[in-house]
Amino acid sequence: MSQRQSVPLVNLDHCNQQQADAVKELEQLFCLDKNTLLNIVDSFRNELVAGLADDRSSDLNMIPTYVTGYPTGDEKGTYLALEIAGMDIYACQVKLKGDNGKLAINQYQYKIPQDLASGDDFAVLIDYVVECISDFLMRVGTQDLFIYPMAVSFGFAIKQTRLDTGRILSLGYGFSYPNGVGVDIVELMHERLRLKGLPIKIVATANDSVCTLLAHAYQHPTTRLGIVHSLGTNCAYYEPVKNVTKLKDSSVTRDADMIMNTEWCNFGSSRRTLPCTWFDRKLARESINPQFHVFEKMTTGIFLGELVRNVLIYLVDREILFSGESSETLNTAHSFDTSYMYVCEADDSDVLEDTRIVLEDMLDLSRTTVGDRQVVKKVCELIGTRAAVLVGTAIAAIVQHMTSTGIGMTDEGYAISISGSIYEDYPSFHPRVCKTIKDLIPDHIAVKLSVGVVKHSRIVGAAIVAMMAEKIAATAIQS
Repeated sequence: MSQRQSVPLVNLDHCNQQQADAVKELEQLFCLDKNTLLNIVDSFRNELVAGLADDRSSDLNMIPTYVTGYPTGDEKGTYLALEIAGMDIYACQVKLKGDNGKLAINQYQYKIPQDLASGDDFAVLIDYVVECISDFLMRVGTQDLFIYPMAVSFGFAIKQTRLDTGRILSLGYGFSYPNGVGVDIVELMHERLRLKGLPIKIVATANDSVCTLLAHAYQHPTTRLGIVHSLGTNCAYYEPVKNVTKLKDSSVTRDADMIMNTEWCNFGSSRRTLPCTWFDRKLARESINPQFHVFEKMTTGIFLGELVRNVLIYLVDREILFSGESSETLNTAHSFDTSYMYVCEADDSDVLEDTRIVLEDMLDLSRTTVGDRQVVKKVCELIGTRAAVLVGTAIAAIVQHMTSTGIGMTDEGYAISISGSIYEDYPSFHPRVCKTIKDLIPDHIAVKLSVGVVKHSRIVGAAIVAMMAEKIAATAIQS
């Protein structure tokens, strides 16, 4: 039998035999052996190829972004970018200075009022966004007779049909506007910008994973993958246009490389290609979209803490934890915040004092033993490790696919960019992801890979998209 993945050892010397047996049972459920991971790699690659050919035959949507070519770091110009992320609006002016990726950023943040999260007319929300853009231009100043190119990055699911055209598939993030779905978001924004008299032309739309890729690529031109891992998860990468057989747009050069939006959050949703446990199926059944986003529910921030909570409740019901006593707080869905996992994993005190604070002060449990805390720490490590291993496995699958198509590797190597609160804030996540990638791809490829964490705002990547849109348009005119 293949050796199971390594999980950091938790000292269980204060656990009773029943608790130790329960931990072994959970290890069997959540630890994935290498054969399982290799099968996931194969399944992911098959889904990826199927998605390039047909929207309906794969869990991966594989949406063309119409962003072709690569930034060099020598481009210059001033570009505007707008990002809507949850209830936050970020407006940014980026001055690209060239010289191997030098740039200057001027950015402001705005809050969407809660009363604009829903309504009968989606244009009301867009008008507020335009008011924020107007305020931003007042702050940074504008030149007369100059139209500013802008790229926009929305937290909505958008089906792009051109670089500057996209229809909203779903709003998500707590927004509810019945007339918002199906809207051409760029057309609507242009209409409202004209009514306001603002000197802006939206030249591109891009999602957060594309922005993550390009934000890193301007300063590290070997970047070929961009990943966002936070409340949700997604990945974008470069694919030869000729391989995207479902793309019928004759205006796109067939010998170019295009960034593809995988929407990998949905991987494993219809084909049972992921090793779901009973706890995963319970969480999925109780979610707002039970049949979708299985990969996301096994790996991302909004769900990891809830998985831990479900396991703890299961152990309480078997009278293995907390003497069989729960609390009203622990019984409440999503009460075990994912950030608690970071605290428990990092707790190296003899009596796991930080873990005690989480359990007794935050979750209102009356009294916990050191043995209880050791089990809780172990549960956090098991679920956190599995999440990182699955992300690393998906990355390894894309790397293998790109290598087989001749994309990615340069003399300087090959860079992967990652952003998102889970990736940045969970201390053990990054090394676990990197170890998994290394274990699953050939050594001669692994030694040339680098993984960069994008800590500055992804909105810089949206400005790079605006720059790339200008380059693509100029190339089209010349040809």
